[in-house]
Amino acid sequence: MRAPPRFDYLLVGGGLAAVSAIDGIREVDPDGSILLLSEETEPPYQRPPLSKEYLRYAEVPREMLHVKPEGWYADRGVTVELRQRALALDAGARRVTTARGNEYEGDRILLATGGRPRRLVAPGEELPGVHALRTVEDAEAIRAAASDGGRAVLVGAGFVGMEVAASLATLGVGCVVIEVLDRAWPNVLPHALSEPIERLFGERGVELWFGARLEGFEGRSRLEAVRVDGERLECDFAVVGIGMDPRDALAADAGLATGDGIRVDAFGETSHADVYAAGDVARHPDPVFGGTTRTEHWEHAREQGRRVGRNMAGERAPYDHLSQFFSEAFEWKISAVGRPARADRVVFRGTPGEGPSIAFCEREGRLCGAVTVDAPGVLEACRSLVRARPTIAGREAALADPGVPLEEIAARVETDPPGPGRTNDTKGGPG
Repeated sequence: MRAPPRFDYLLVGGGLAAVSAIDGIREVDPDGSILLLSEETEPPYQRPPLSKEYLRYAEVPREMLHVKPEGWYADRGVTVELRQRALALDAGARRVTTARGNEYEGDRILLATGGRPRRLVAPGEELPGVHALRTVEDAEAIRAAASDGGRAVLVGAGFVGMEVAASLATLGVGCVVIEVLDRAWPNVLPHALSEPIERLFGERGVELWFGARLEGFEGRSRLEAVRVDGERLECDFAVVGIGMDPRDALAADAGLATGDGIRVDAFGETSHADVYAAGDVARHPDPVFGGTTRTEHWEHAREQGRRVGRNMAGERAPYDHLSQFFSEAFEWKISAVGRPARADRVVFRGTPGEGPSIAFCEREGRLCGAVTVDAPGVLEACRSLVRARPTIAGREAALADPGVPLEEIAARVETDPPGPGRTNDTKGGPG
């Protein structure tokens, strides 16, 4: 029996983290053999545009989503195998078996398997016309459903629900967003910032139902209505966006340490030597707030993937990046760092929607996050401030004053004592 092909680096996953790991590997090891296994039909592509530009504009080709251009992988000596779903991992033999019966081995293995949309267990969930959004095919199916206008119900007021609602409203679709909690983006933004965003969506014709419990989907051969708190909402299609579950079963079945993700150390290594994980699926030490976290941000996938790739190639440096997440609310461009949803008080610099603004988010007296609206030029200064975790008392006026440079505030906080109160395990929001 012929031995499976063996590579220096075997990367499982077809997203940004895996491609960024290639960048990291090649920065340290220009010659090692690399195999990328992906179950997707497309080369690795960007997911954030799926709910935004790619959903709104049918003329955008799939190639515009690709992380790297055609020929990039071959130029770097990378073998890419598409439509190869990893079915089993033998960590001891460092062997991956795919659903098509193929076997591959690697001296070092990266698991960048990402996540899948969380299922909403409800009557009628399998009806045609009930969509989730994770893949390019999902986005194309939603776009096709929206082609005749009509009415859509968005289940969940997080990233997927709110971004898709904004895109569909732009396409002339009537939208109703239902959320079991009491506000928009409840796991991402502070309450004080949810309110102006809710007003913006209301002004654009999007109905927002909070504290609403979905009871099921109804229809004979396809979706016709959604039942919410005893009320029947007729619609042409629905999109469920209630979060993402990490695809960590491959690791768990192989005996690696898991728990809401694949557990890794600061260098990206799992509980088994020479097996690493990065991106949405990795639960890693939090360099700012303590404990461990699982971060579902685009920038995190890029930065952690690159750092873990370099570590796989022989470096030994911890991942300590505080990543940002970003979104759109119609024309509003929103970026954030830290844990703004945990805030018990917010200090605003500017007014959201009326020019550049920043929401400085405080918890128990210290800065825990910052959210910018239409203010891209200040994000790095906000990142530095959040990393420092300064006390807010006595700094409210400076934080609120656009005339005070954030760099000046950051220079002053260097004399603060270290922030107390490290947090326990938390799960980061998507982005």
